[in-house]
Amino acid sequence: MTQASLHGSLSRRPVYTGNRRIPGLYERRLVDGRIVYDAAVRLGAKVRRHRLEAKTKTDAIAEIRALQVDYARGEPHRSPATSPTVGEVAACWLAHLGSRVGHRDARRRYSARTVALYRQRLERHVIPELGLRPVADVTVADVRRLVDRVGGAGLAPGTVTSVIGIVSGLFRFAVKGGLAERNPVRDLDRDDRPGTARLTEPRYLDAAEVRKLLGELSDTFRPVAATCAYAGLRASEVLGLRWRDVDFGGLMLTVSGQLGPDGTRVPAKTRASEATVPLLPALARELYAHRARQASRQLRLVHADAFVFTTARGKPQSRRNALRAVHAAGDAAGLNREGRQPVGLHDLRHSYVALALDSGLSLAETAALARHANAGVTAQIYAGLADDGCKAAAAKLVEAGFGR
Repeated sequence: MTQASLHGSLSRRPVYTGNRRIPGLYERRLVDGRIVYDAAVRLGAKVRRHRLEAKTKTDAIAEIRALQVDYARGEPHRSPATSPTVGEVAACWLAHLGSRVGHRDARRRYSARTVALYRQRLERHVIPELGLRPVADVTVADVRRLVDRVGGAGLAPGTVTSVIGIVSGLFRFAVKGGLAERNPVRDLDRDDRPGTARLTEPRYLDAAEVRKLLGELSDTFRPVAATCAYAGLRASEVLGLRWRDVDFGGLMLTVSGQLGPDGTRVPAKTRASEATVPLLPALARELYAHRARQASRQLRLVHADAFVFTTARGKPQSRRNALRAVHAAGDAAGLNREGRQPVGLHDLRHSYVALALDSGLSLAETAALARHANAGVTAQIYAGLADDGCKAAAAKLVEAGFGR
């Protein structure tokens, strides 16, 4: 990143007049390119930070000196200066996260989908409530009201928890940049946090229902759904597959990336997601037939670097269109009964994990197939299924005469 492209707290630097630094005065660049001035003024043992109204360095020097006089008199409230607003800091933070999309260091990397989710939830839930508030003035009471408002909107507890996690990340960014003294989310009591319990359970299809669903899909989208169902891949990972990732000889699939929202290939969701998974015979047959159909159209469609799933024009296949096709197939197969949510692409991944557990695989083995970071993640997401497995194991012990 060049110096000219820096913005927000990344661009914050002291202000000098000639070779002399002005104590407590800083300048930084906003996302839109404007230069603003911040002041850090000590009041007793605390340092108060303010966003100045000055548009030039000369005016900023005059304003901070007036502010320092106000503080020396014990009258800081007379200054019209304010700290940056939550909305302004959010814009800088999102731009900062966007700069990490595709970062070479996996620990610092963010996916484009994650940044888009943060943006959507900030704009929908946080900015309307806190956007105009100075970031340094937000208190735990403000965060508690935000939790109540978002929770009262009928969102799932996991979604509310996600929103609060995003707010916490925003304030960590502000604290690191010297724009706020403390992250108010850290002061929330446990009772104020909604938790992550599901309000609805995901759909789990058995083997016969999976075959019935696939039978209702066209040649275009049946291979997409089959890859979700028989390899447990996420939809974005399926659509990001290249032919070089499919090893028919070794019966393996390599997951090394995913399709981003803009139709380009981006890094996988997590480091654990980057793995090689078994290519089950049913899926191998489906993909081999799909490859033959693609080759009959144009040989370039089966080039090693070509996407496995494309439109008739060779563009990456649309996630939305694939989801619509699966919904329609679920209707045709009689799986989308009234009162139940329609079968989606991610439900096929859930079904893959459920069938693995039902087949007697351990949590550790299932976690490896699902490419979770550890078995604890699998146990948390599929707690009910894991409990069923424990009950079945206990029943086998009793049948064997142990503990009667």
